[in-house]
Amino acid sequence: DGSLENLPAKHIDTGMGFERLCMALQHKESNYDTDVFTPLIAKVEELSGKKYTGILTDEKDIAIRVVVDHIRAVSFAIADGQLPSNNGAGYVIRRILRRAISYAYRFLDMKEPFLYELVAVLKNQMGAFFPELEKQEKLITEVIKEEENSFLKTIEHGLVRVEKLIQQTQSKNEKVLPSEEVFELYDTYGFPDDLTRIIAEEKGLTIDEAGF
Repeated sequence: DGSLENLPAKHIDTGMGFERLCMALQHKESNYDTDVFTPLIAKVEELSGKKYTGILTDEKDIAIRVVVDHIRAVSFAIADGQLPSNNGAGYVIRRILRRAISYAYRFLDMKEPFLYELVAVLKNQMGAFFPELEKQEKLITEVIKEEENSFLKTIEHGLVRVEKLIQQTQSKNEKVLPSEEVFELYDTYGFPDDLTRIIAEEKGLTIDEAGF
């Protein structure tokens, strides 16, 4: 009839999410210091030989955070039926995974596939609460490994093209890489533009930002 009655219990939605709730309950200063992430971080340390210190300005630590965060997102998505692809939601999954691979390649010196080995750790953590991880573990592992192999080859081939582009630019006594060439590396060959930028800066060059 439109009348209102007080509910027997009143609650507030803080919007903090699972990870932040764990951070509060475990008295941590970061989500990554909770037991939601520490098993994954420990595995990355083991596989990469790099030590996580939690220093936000350390590129190595940032890379480890990116890896453990992204492997969770990708694994849950694949378990739910979304495979990496070149369009739609699948493209988002592929971009997330490639970002993790790129960070690991650049800052953890991981030149071989390894992200797929984190799936078992995630399954041991979350499988009891998200049974799809256990049911789809083999598929998730194989898909991620295949994506890693493919993108690492892309990086290797792209490095050759980037080096050639840098040499061409330097031979003209120029200091700026043409944006069209950099965009082609990304759009046609899938080579990350931020990686091109880093390599160019190491050679004392920049990228023509006006073309982006």
